[in-house]
Amino acid sequence: MRAAWRAAAASLLAGSAMAQTPWPAELVNPAAAAEDVLLPMPCGGTMAFRRVNIPSADALDDRRVQLGSPEPRFSYVENSRSDYVGGGFVDAKSKNQRYYLIGKYEVTRLQFDALSGNCPAANPEGRLPKTGITWAEASYFASRYADWLAKNAAAKLPQEDGMPGFVRLPTEAEWEFAARGGVSVAEAVFEQPAFPMPDGAQRYAWYAGTDSSNNELNGIGLLKPNPLGLHDMLGNAGEFVLDAFRLNKHSRMHGQAGGYVVKGGDYRTALADLRSAARSEYIPIDKNGERRDKATGLRLVVVPGALPSTGRLQSVRTLWTNLTSTGGGTSQALTDPVKEVEALAKATTDPALKARIEGVGTVIKANIQARNEQRDRSAKSELRVAAYLGRKILEDGLKIRAQEMYAKLAPDDKKARAAVDASKENLDATLNYMMETVKQIGLDYPAATMSAQGEILKREFEARSVPGYAPLIDLVVRHGLGARNGKPPTKPELLTELTSLEAKVIKQ
Repeated sequence: MRAAWRAAAASLLAGSAMAQTPWPAELVNPAAAAEDVLLPMPCGGTMAFRRVNIPSADALDDRRVQLGSPEPRFSYVENSRSDYVGGGFVDAKSKNQRYYLIGKYEVTRLQFDALSGNCPAANPEGRLPKTGITWAEASYFASRYADWLAKNAAAKLPQEDGMPGFVRLPTEAEWEFAARGGVSVAEAVFEQPAFPMPDGAQRYAWYAGTDSSNNELNGIGLLKPNPLGLHDMLGNAGEFVLDAFRLNKHSRMHGQAGGYVVKGGDYRTALADLRSAARSEYIPIDKNGERRDKATGLRLVVVPGALPSTGRLQSVRTLWTNLTSTGGGTSQALTDPVKEVEALAKATTDPALKARIEGVGTVIKANIQARNEQRDRSAKSELRVAAYLGRKILEDGLKIRAQEMYAKLAPDDKKARAAVDASKENLDATLNYMMETVKQIGLDYPAATMSAQGEILKREFEARSVPGYAPLIDLVVRHGLGARNGKPPTKPELLTELTSLEAKVIKQ
């Protein structure tokens, strides 16, 4: 096997030095769109990827997401559970933004065969997803492509700390996060069984039946994409992921690891069973030996290493230490429980007691980290509320101006005048509520938390294409910091600043 691979690799490297006829776009990126990331392949080929953004403050800031499904029929396999995803690549153009890349389409026959050592003919059959492979072959294809990219197209790969990313199978969390729409959809939409399909499921997924797949595999990119621009995430071909399969045990995965996870369903899946949480076990062998399934293929991701450089290693060590910071700003006894436990452990000479104290310290650190993560989520939620209130005030102001114009035209209309007065009263109440919220944010959260979560919230609104909130978030954070320093905004000051943002927030 290794000798064959070396020979194939040599052939590919020799071929890469020669001009190759590019593959027709309809075979590799039939639904080209803005922000596609195209990576080269041997034989003049390409593979299209899309960004999956994850707003993050630093390298250890990951995102808690709700995966799985509450559907009782499948609870033993996919009951709702919390998991975490993180983006490895830093977006140099957007503050507090990280991302990974995921294949826009399932890997096709043409793409798979391009790494075999012989350039395949670029024909319509090559547009079909590559299926009938084992998990090991899928993983090996990813490693071969990663090797080819590193040797032939490293400059095309996104980099992190000077090191190029690499290709692999996605984790189950990476796959499901992308399939649901990531941060481009609201959390309530994210947790629905499937991503929004306003034109009907048959326009977005190949499922069982004559009204859809006709019970056969279909070419990539023929249907509409999900909110992240990804095609065929549900149906058509099932997709291998990196993870071993485990049963569900209520809110966590069971301890026994079995075969491999296949996600997304395929063209044999009934419409009623089509869902982002769907996961099945692929047992690699049966009584006849190695198993292959005609409807199981793959999709790839591009990610960096978690510790791509010595500098990153040092920064992660520092971030790791700060995860358990209580934010007290002092190391005196009894003010920082982590330092206190560490001091007690050092003070004792009894090995058994030392181990027990260190065990308590580990639990305390985990609890502090969980509390800090909860604090960050709460801060982001309160910032969102304050920004919503700011927009509500501006919308109410526009409404009042329109009501006042009508009242001037009809000076004898008492109802019109009463409507103006009622609207002004409501605006004043909302303004008071916003002032209280901003002040409470300042008193409850450290400055670094307010600033970081404000940037993350802006990235989330951008991902959902919801304009106008960035200046409101900046205003809330600024006055929250002022409140923390004993200088909360006055009502006239806040209203004046809000009014000055009207053109940026509300498009006329």
